[in-house]
Amino acid sequence: MTLSNKPPSGARQVDVLVIGSGAAAFTAAITARKAGLEVLMVEKEAVFGGTTCFSGGVMWIPGNRHSPSLGPDSIEQARTYIKHEAGEHYDAERVAAFLANGPAMIDFLERETELECYPFAYPDYHPPYPGHASVRSLGTKDYPVGRLGKHRTLLRQGLTQTNFMGLAVGSNVEMKQLMNAGRSLAGLVFVLGKFGAVLRDILRYGKPDPCTRGRALIARLARSAFDCGVELWLNSPATQLVYVNGKVEGADVRTADGSVRVLARKGVVLASGGFPHDAARTTAIYPHKAAGRAHHSLGAPGNTGDGARMAESVGGSVDTAVQQPAAWMPVSVIPGYHGAKALWPHIVDRQKPGFIAVTALGKRFFDESAPYHDFVPAMVKACADLPETCCYLLCDHATIRRYGLGFVKPAPVPREKHIRSGYILRADTLAELARKAGIDASALGQTVQRFNVNARMGSDPDFGRGGDVYDHSQGDPEHKPNPNLGPIEAGPFYALRLLPGDIGTFSGIRTDGNGRVLAADGAPIPGLYAAGNDALNFMSGAYTGAGATLGPGMTLAYIAARHLSGAAVETPVHAQEARRHA
Repeated sequence: MTLSNKPPSGARQVDVLVIGSGAAAFTAAITARKAGLEVLMVEKEAVFGGTTCFSGGVMWIPGNRHSPSLGPDSIEQARTYIKHEAGEHYDAERVAAFLANGPAMIDFLERETELECYPFAYPDYHPPYPGHASVRSLGTKDYPVGRLGKHRTLLRQGLTQTNFMGLAVGSNVEMKQLMNAGRSLAGLVFVLGKFGAVLRDILRYGKPDPCTRGRALIARLARSAFDCGVELWLNSPATQLVYVNGKVEGADVRTADGSVRVLARKGVVLASGGFPHDAARTTAIYPHKAAGRAHHSLGAPGNTGDGARMAESVGGSVDTAVQQPAAWMPVSVIPGYHGAKALWPHIVDRQKPGFIAVTALGKRFFDESAPYHDFVPAMVKACADLPETCCYLLCDHATIRRYGLGFVKPAPVPREKHIRSGYILRADTLAELARKAGIDASALGQTVQRFNVNARMGSDPDFGRGGDVYDHSQGDPEHKPNPNLGPIEAGPFYALRLLPGDIGTFSGIRTDGNGRVLAADGAPIPGLYAAGNDALNFMSGAYTGAGATLGPGMTLAYIAARHLSGAAVETPVHAQEARRHA
């Protein structure tokens, strides 16, 4: 692979042009290159990896070859589950394409690249739905970042605020290992291995350079792209498509030395990361932003909707008829940091015993252990008649010492600086804490009293918290009688303000089951494909389980590259059903 920070000006001709450098972009590029095509990737930012580097590196792939080691699964069960998730927005043709090609995509990448996956038992996000399973998520093994050689410093950093001494304390998978370090030999070995990797990085590079989760996924794919001859230009945004006689024939790319017209004989793949930082577009479709409320995205800063605008310029469209327009994530803002580094994704704390979330009215509004994608819409709804859309995550002293709170680490790591900065609030009594946070003190007292009575019995009659296998998977298995429920008892007490956020867009460019961008009349636009977060999500804005952005997005990239190269794409199962519902 040739990686250039300063590509030449003039003109260039290749077989395939891929716009973007996240996991979907690399999947499309490698798939096309392995089919014998000349491939160029262009990335607008100075680093490669996109939002994938901020992610957990998990891929949701029903029927993958690793699943049987954990338990039973079937494509039909997965189809049933997706039907209930997507509801009225279910797209049979595209879902069939995903289910047929997802396992093949994983097999291809593990065979042809340095990708190494591992299975882990992680429940799908909605256990009450028929077809639910706990075997569909695949993690990415850590990677020795030094294997990237001179390109190591051009790999996007992850969300470094979620790392602590080499451990991803913002990840439920690794947080469990950290909690188990003092309870099991396996947990201790895991943690010591992480610390050892940090020490090696410090000795070699002068600082930690963890290559885990999504960053490891990109590093593995990038190393493979280097080796098979894919070319990548950095600092090179695509500005417009070359559209001649109803066909996309390439794109104009802005470089340091001027514009380059890149002609693509086989096609252009849009994989530029969606539009989480397109202020106008997100304001139009995010209900709380439309109401003038705050919103924060954990997407890569360059994801400003370039793919969507280019597709629309040649007759494509962005489909907003979805369950949810984005993959939601509750976040807190860390003082003194900027951009995505200033945001803490609340994946691991609110589900643990001893936490509750309340609005300014002092009342709970949802199951705190529910999936992050569900938590934000519930917060938006609960705050519709309040001055702002936010909630407060509350706990007592014993709870913060055991689990931490957002960016605040568990004991014995000091927390005083976070109190001084205003990141968390502390008070000796709940009434005083309510006053500091602007919460109705009387209502909060009643809320905590009722919650405590039920928590001691291990039940939540108000919101059903701790009532299914997903909730339990997010809790503390050592806590009885319910891993998600514990009373809030002895001060001092703590509060942290949570706001709506996202990890990427689900609304996206309309495509068919082959990844081809569709015109208004439903016909494919010749020469143009979309994948990853640029494309309409396979599940039409539903969040099925861990890895439901990366897995489907990479699968569509694989399908698109196979199609444009003329290789056979797996025949969608139940094709007749797909046609009936298309």
